[in-house]
Amino acid sequence: MMATLIALSQRNEAFWISLVLILLGGITPEIPFLGEIEPSGILIWIGAGILLIRVLVAAVRIFKTAAEAGVIGYREGKRNDS
Repeated sequence: MMATLIALSQRNEAFWISLVLILLGGITPEIPFLGEIEPSGILIWIGAGILLIRVLVAAVRIFKTAAEAGVIGYREGKRNDS
């Protein structure tokens, strides 16, 4: 139970951190920094990257759980047929 709560809080924190980075990127003035790179673009890309990684991790976890449940269900069905 505690591991589940920790996992949920980490996922929630990653979402809020990425959202704040995207919003900060939106309100940061577009002053060139290090040549052509702008700080607002960097913040937006980092925030979007964190969100994308969290979505991919969640999709893999859901797929893994569904695959494990399918295997267990298949084995139970085969056992009941015999």
